[in-house]
Amino acid sequence: MDSRSSGTSRLKWTESKTGNKMFTCSLQFDESSDDDIEKLMTPSSKRKLETSFPRDSPMEQYVSPCFQELFQSNGPRPKRFRSFEGRKNLFQATIQSQNEDAHNDYKENIPHEQTNKTGDEQYLLSLPTISGNVRDLHNITPQTLFDLMQDSFKDVIKTFRIIDCRYPYEYAGGHIKGAENIFTEEGILQLLHQKRTHCENERHILVFHCEFSSERGPKKCRFLRNKDRQLNKDKYPNLNHPEVYLLQGGYKAFFQSYKELCEPPSYVPMLHEDHANDMRVFRRKSKSWTAGEKKQYALMNIQI
Repeated sequence: MDSRSSGTSRLKWTESKTGNKMFTCSLQFDESSDDDIEKLMTPSSKRKLETSFPRDSPMEQYVSPCFQELFQSNGPRPKRFRSFEGRKNLFQATIQSQNEDAHNDYKENIPHEQTNKTGDEQYLLSLPTISGNVRDLHNITPQTLFDLMQDSFKDVIKTFRIIDCRYPYEYAGGHIKGAENIFTEEGILQLLHQKRTHCENERHILVFHCEFSSERGPKKCRFLRNKDRQLNKDKYPNLNHPEVYLLQGGYKAFFQSYKELCEPPSYVPMLHEDHANDMRVFRRKSKSWTAGEKKQYALMNIQI
């Protein structure tokens, strides 16, 4: 950097774009403050804002090398600083907004402990629950499900449905007697609209599970409750299915204790080597709908 006049400097540098062509650039600088390094952001630096930008990260790493040298030398600043004032303010506002959004998303996604009441807050739960690994759902033990199947709660529960969220080859290899195999979101939407009148001594409950009740079962259970809330948002806290449970330990835990209540009395894990291709097929299907299914449920989704 060499001084050409009082208060003004010219910065020159060259860079090779090809093997035989050179470009020379120069910038005029004047006296400016040292706290506006944000104004010198390069386009690639701005793109980084689309992912994340730590509040306390040094600004120098987001500035082109020539301006890093200028910043560190405490030399004069470009005249273009003044035209970048609005860009600086937008930059700072973007960082603050992203930090606030991230904090709000974190708070909203923290699982909350369930109460001992049904989802519509009208009645106490009809089944005893435990504090399981999935804190935001009502967990029951295999023993409780066994008692339910033996009509131990018939004075309160009129009907119950066991929703098996595993893939079809797992279900065919062994499932709880009477369980229904629903592993897609469109199947859950069909279940959502199969409403039954729910009163204190005539409960209609759902029990979800997958292999371990750690991912697929809880995910489908939450999907049902979220869509149920949206469907009944004008009648809050009413729900089509106010009493929903999750089987702790899933099919594996139930099979180990009550093999006689499984048909056939066997257990095929999701990662069985003979069903590697089936797993890939059904995993894709569980995450996406076919064109016909999308058309069939488009209106339902809009209403929900």
